[in-house]
Amino acid sequence: MKEKRDRYGLLVACHPIRFILGCVCVTAICALGFLNFTPENRPEKLWIPQNSDFVKILEWQKQNFPPDQRFEMILYEADNVLTAQYVREMYRVHNQIRSVQITGVDGKNYTQDDLCFRVPALGGKQRQQLLEIKAQIFPDIDPQKELDWSLAFDKNTYYQFYTRMPTACLEESILEMWGYDTDVIHSLTDADVVNAINTVNMSATFSYPLNFTEYLGGVERNTSGHITSARTALTRLIMQINSQRVDANLDNNAGLSEVVDPELYTWEGKFIQALDSITGTPQGLQIYYYSQRSFAEISSDTIFGDVTFLTIGFIILFIYVQLMLGKFNMVENRPGLSLMGMLATFMAVVVAFGLCSGLGLIYGPVHTILPLLLLGLGVDDMFVFMQCWNKLDHQECQQELHKRVGQALRHAGVAITVTSLTDFAAFFIGATTVLPALRSFCIYSAVGVVTLYIFQATFFVAWFTLDQRRLEDTRNGLFWCYKHRNWKPNSCSQFELCQTFFEKVYSKNLIKKPVKALVLVATAVLLGGSIWSVTNLRQDFDPIQFIPHSSYLYQFLSRLVTAYPQTGERGTVYMGALNYSQELYKVGELMEALQESPYVSSVDSWYNLMADYTLRDTGEDIRGKALNDTFFSEAISVFLFSPVGTRFQTYFHFDGNLTIARPAPRVMASKFDYRHRTLVTRGEELAAMDEVKYLVRHAGFSDMAGATSFVYSGWETNKVIMVELIRNLLLAMVAVLVMTLILIADILTSSYVLLSVCLTLLNVMALMTWWDLEVDIITCINLVLCIGLCVDYSAHIALHFMQVRGTRDERARFAVSIMGPPVINGAFSTFLSFSFLWFSDSYVFLSFFKIFFGVFVFGVFNGLVFLPVLLSVVGPPPYAFLKSSTPPALEPSATFSSDTQVKIKTRSEKKQTYVAVPGD
Repeated sequence: MKEKRDRYGLLVACHPIRFILGCVCVTAICALGFLNFTPENRPEKLWIPQNSDFVKILEWQKQNFPPDQRFEMILYEADNVLTAQYVREMYRVHNQIRSVQITGVDGKNYTQDDLCFRVPALGGKQRQQLLEIKAQIFPDIDPQKELDWSLAFDKNTYYQFYTRMPTACLEESILEMWGYDTDVIHSLTDADVVNAINTVNMSATFSYPLNFTEYLGGVERNTSGHITSARTALTRLIMQINSQRVDANLDNNAGLSEVVDPELYTWEGKFIQALDSITGTPQGLQIYYYSQRSFAEISSDTIFGDVTFLTIGFIILFIYVQLMLGKFNMVENRPGLSLMGMLATFMAVVVAFGLCSGLGLIYGPVHTILPLLLLGLGVDDMFVFMQCWNKLDHQECQQELHKRVGQALRHAGVAITVTSLTDFAAFFIGATTVLPALRSFCIYSAVGVVTLYIFQATFFVAWFTLDQRRLEDTRNGLFWCYKHRNWKPNSCSQFELCQTFFEKVYSKNLIKKPVKALVLVATAVLLGGSIWSVTNLRQDFDPIQFIPHSSYLYQFLSRLVTAYPQTGERGTVYMGALNYSQELYKVGELMEALQESPYVSSVDSWYNLMADYTLRDTGEDIRGKALNDTFFSEAISVFLFSPVGTRFQTYFHFDGNLTIARPAPRVMASKFDYRHRTLVTRGEELAAMDEVKYLVRHAGFSDMAGATSFVYSGWETNKVIMVELIRNLLLAMVAVLVMTLILIADILTSSYVLLSVCLTLLNVMALMTWWDLEVDIITCINLVLCIGLCVDYSAHIALHFMQVRGTRDERARFAVSIMGPPVINGAFSTFLSFSFLWFSDSYVFLSFFKIFFGVFVFGVFNGLVFLPVLLSVVGPPPYAFLKSSTPPALEPSATFSSDTQVKIKTRSEKKQTYVAVPGD
């Protein structure tokens, strides 16, 4: 029976080269999956449930109402931006951006004028040209007279005027108050600037009303209510997407499920470069900027960011593993084995990434921490195996090498299997979540854990066999070809500090009654404090947090949110191919219902403007009425070419081209915008989103209709993330209990392991509160990882406690003495590997460091301090298959199954021999 149990280890030890080559071949084959490797950085594909309304509307919009505009923004910040000097600097930047030139794929040169969204310009630099056109077409009317020319004359005459109207790039800025006139801006005084912001309410370029104070942030007013200063001024450039030249290959880098043509995408890159390299800015003025390609671009860089910190962590970990696995002499040091053990981890990473990529699973920013996780688990397995090797008894040590390796792997097998399969079960459960990034990460992790388990039991053990052959042949640990003659180890290298500490100091004192009492009291106090702290744990998902805080994008967005909280979040209602002539009044009713909602501050209603214009133009009041198709087609066309309706042309998608002086084609889709009032709490945000969706859903439209907003992406996630977290943690706990029950085969011991895991989880969640972390996707993933790691710290102790006879104190002391060194080494090595992430600028890595610091501290405490004390007080009896005649674990001259001997110094005798059953 014993030979049968050793068969796998014997097989590996007898044919190490074959197993090494087999593992390498498997890794190489799986690496072919990298041909399908594509990093994903679109938020809707990572953080948002794919069955959510947000994703459904986004997909519908992409197919039926593709965006034709993109936005670039510049934010100016100073103690007071309303000074003539700073306004002139804004104008200088404006001109510098206009001079940015790129070469398109067609070889032509493009500037902002060629790529911007253009609208009719009724003033500013185009005013003189416009006056000349008016004089030619309307010779009997004073061209200076302000009136609606589309209503004052017949449509044919107006349409001649419309087709000849000059256009200008749409750019929203306080510079609009002066029409970008160079002479006027250069002659401004500080008083002129303040006076203009308080009096001007009309765009000098486009001649439509504008509230310029909306572009200001941090506004201060005097007692009469007039603006005296502002800390920020915002400029927004609206660019036009050339739908005929959209490049599908740029889709993943364009932004939130958006498309872009190559020329505009290239120009956006030059726009960023121009603002990044700007010089000569006046003292006290700071310039921040944003391009619509920024979020996806920086998110993509973040996926592979901070590789330096990971590399340093790996190097430090390698040094530590080498120190722990080997000894300080020329033969017994094991640099090659340490390197191969870590290589097994990286091979597992390659297999996991290759297989999952081949299956088309997404790879996001959080996946970067997976190598670090597997490295910690792999090193822990290495330490457990080496501990079992070092504790082979005298009889086992007399056997041939391949049999000794088989014995060591048999002893270590159950402990490694318990932790690996429990980790796999926890990640497998996590893969059932509706959050795409978490689901993908858990699948990657589950595959990686299983692969690592196999590789550590084959690749590492095979290399250990070769390394042990070298050692027993007294060859140099670094240069295997060199053989040391008459070699004897120095006495210093034979001293094992960690093992000695656990055997002779720690385990001996831990089971003393005063220490037990102190541990139980400390655990109870820590539990009470953790429960209180967890009740204060906040939930919030903010995609901005995923951006490195030193990046220009984070600097811009953080100031935008701070400086403009009063504006409220903007949303859009999309409507599909309705019978618009019959259902137009329903659109009006929906707009009115939204306007009356306590969560909506304003609605940009083209319906009301169209109704007013149609009444003035035809005398027909269309409010609340169904229209015939012909009348509707003519009315919507006339409205969209009128001065008041021109800006809404992009709000409709027609089955054909909208042509001036002709009825509009069938409307295939339309939209209108609304703005939420300022929402403070997460509850208000979710209530506002749900109410808007409810109103749209119950509007009674015959085709698709839905409301969406950029911020809904985060709100949709906030709506489910707490439920998902609780669900995943509970299911993972059940998985831990089931797997430990199957493998440890004792309900009470398995319950104690689960208790230890639960305590660690509570402690870590409390640390999140103290460290200002909130519940979001990243912390949700880390908490699932927390369960996987802290199981390792507890399961080893519990398993070895069950494998020996004796009093509870003796068995607890034995378990800590045997498994304390590999557990603390595994935990500390994991901590070393991620310790340098403290210096990272990535929210993903910083969160990972903070939570796993808690896992290290509290996991070790609960696994190596609390659990042994608990077992020594109320631990279950050992396995029933142990012979009743077998002496207890800590009784001198014990001779259990003569498998594993442990030497522990006692008070009465300097050295005694104790024995335990193997980890069968």
